[in-house]
Amino acid sequence: MTNIKEESKRLFFVDNLKVFLTILVIVHHVGQAYGPTGGFWQYKSSLHENLPWLGLFFPVNASFFMGLFFMIAGYFLPGSYDRKDNMSFLKDKLIRLGIPVLLGLLVISPLEMYFYYMHYSGNRPLNFFQYFQNIYLGLCSKPNWYKTNSGVTYPEMNFGHLWFVENLLVFSIFYFIIRKLIFKKTIKNDTKDFKFFSILIIALLIAVSSAVVRIWYPIDKWIALFGFIQSEIAHLPQYIILIVTGVVAYRKNWFTKISKKAGYLALILGIIMAIIIYSYKLAPKIINIFFSNWAIYESFMCAFLCFGLIVFFREHVNLSTPKSRFLAKNSYAAYIFHFPIVLSIQYSLDKIDIGGALGKFLLVSILSILVTYFVASMFRKLPIIKRII
Repeated sequence: MTNIKEESKRLFFVDNLKVFLTILVIVHHVGQAYGPTGGFWQYKSSLHENLPWLGLFFPVNASFFMGLFFMIAGYFLPGSYDRKDNMSFLKDKLIRLGIPVLLGLLVISPLEMYFYYMHYSGNRPLNFFQYFQNIYLGLCSKPNWYKTNSGVTYPEMNFGHLWFVENLLVFSIFYFIIRKLIFKKTIKNDTKDFKFFSILIIALLIAVSSAVVRIWYPIDKWIALFGFIQSEIAHLPQYIILIVTGVVAYRKNWFTKISKKAGYLALILGIIMAIIIYSYKLAPKIINIFFSNWAIYESFMCAFLCFGLIVFFREHVNLSTPKSRFLAKNSYAAYIFHFPIVLSIQYSLDKIDIGGALGKFLLVSILSILVTYFVASMFRKLPIIKRII
């Protein structure tokens, strides 16, 4: 049972913001099949449905939504460490993050990649266990008949969408080491308001570091950092800066101390920047200037939207209802399980024309959200699963 004192201190607006971001991730992944994605997707529409507008939807989302996830995750790290002894903190992260990562690596991702392999790769049919051993894990030498597809490398082993959880586990372990060896005392709380100038400083740090990194690592280039951390290096500076910002935000009470004026200004600027991107067809030559300097433009839009959304949810969506609590409790599980659900719904509706690409995108998005949260809630009724997620 939830402790009443803890419940009274809970930041409901943060719970609701995580729900919003989880739903946005689901919709983003639905769109991968129906729009000009720069990445790889395991399902391909047999009706060749295409919604060009999604080519603008993707970069706007990618500019901020995973960064905001990292900032929120960073916000909860200090309190989690403070409430537990050192090893309990590490054990908790290994269970809540490590087990889903292994589940993704050894169960969810192999099934998704096998689906792609059998339906779209053009490679020799194999049963699942042959595929898992020879193609996914690559335990044998690469078959001479194996065809390499765009976005797929041999062996095909990957963490899929659970790269976020894997990266968060790595960040959590680093935080544990830093707290244990260096910062044994906590940073003092701060009662000063967090002003707009601070948002600009964070945006500038992200912009400069991202611009430098992207000289060598463009967007959508994924590598195994240190041989095992699945990472899109182009966005890594943003993620690191924002998770550190989240850690400091907890100590300095930034989420509650951001002034409404600063937050609303940031949100308005972020929305304007997003609208400019969505208005590409009206002035493509002008907007191409922004795309040619995307590391800078994206970084400022990211900072504005992240802090603007925090203030907006704090002021307008700081509530707890049975429905919001249901969504909040199941959002982590929804993130973990949504990917194969989206693929299944896309494939099951593959040959049905439902108002073209737009109709299919909207219907699959709605069905994916509903089914994902239902499945997540069912899984979490199992005690062993509820302990983990």
